[in-house]
Amino acid sequence: MPKLNHIACIAQDAPTVAKFYAKIFHMTFDLRASRNGASATAREGYVGLNFNPMMPGRAGPIGLDHFGIEVEDIEQSFAAAGQKYPETVEWVKRSGGRPYAQVGINDPDGQVVDINQKNMKKSISKVKTAGLYLEEDEIRPRRVGHLALRTPNPGVCASFYQDVFEMTPLNRQEGDDTYYVTDGQVVLRIIPWKIEDYAGMDPNRPMLDHIGFVVEDADKVHQEIVEYNSGYPPSAAPCWMLEDRAEDRRKKELLKRAAPDSQYQYCDRNGVCFVTYDNAE
Repeated sequence: MPKLNHIACIAQDAPTVAKFYAKIFHMTFDLRASRNGASATAREGYVGLNFNPMMPGRAGPIGLDHFGIEVEDIEQSFAAAGQKYPETVEWVKRSGGRPYAQVGINDPDGQVVDINQKNMKKSISKVKTAGLYLEEDEIRPRRVGHLALRTPNPGVCASFYQDVFEMTPLNRQEGDDTYYVTDGQVVLRIIPWKIEDYAGMDPNRPMLDHIGFVVEDADKVHQEIVEYNSGYPPSAAPCWMLEDRAEDRRKKELLKRAAPDSQYQYCDRNGVCFVTYDNAE
């Protein structure tokens, strides 16, 4: 089975934001120093949230950047991509200096996805596979339930994630233009990107849209976020409530349309949007 094992963000203040997620969602926290600034990881037992500093020459923007999927047989993924998407999909080996990201591949609309495999052949990648995202899984009460991607051709991309990563499609309601594929634990929601959806706010390019967190009690988590934010000046709070400005409220409405099952909608200080909803199980 495939496994969506990490979600990566570009961050201006990686430690502060990672500590926020670790505290609120009961994640482990790991800090790593580099020549370009600190990077940090918050992990909930199945998915890791990576917060990486802006690198020289990288255009950005800050916020959600890419995600990673672990597969059983990476050469099978290459074969499927080459056979079914020869004109639109390519992949590249990563150097040994990029932990846990062995190969980068793009989907048909250009979203970059890291692929890794346990016990990778050195001829495919030099990246060591023992470590952070290859530990045993633990499903916790507070966890990532879905990752949302806005893209121009959601149906084509949904087929790509099924063909290349063997993710499983989920049923759609009549009239729903979003596609859903899953690794069995996390759902990838593939939403049509339309610039008119951003009326009254700064439009985003096609990109990762938000993270959805399943929690045991969304009301309780909301109060914890409010209390956590109270320890910071408003301009430095790690999480925005999307309530004050008209543009923020429109963004909140857009998130609610993208995740109608969500109970609260937020944005962290790096521009990463996330929602929370109660565990329906």
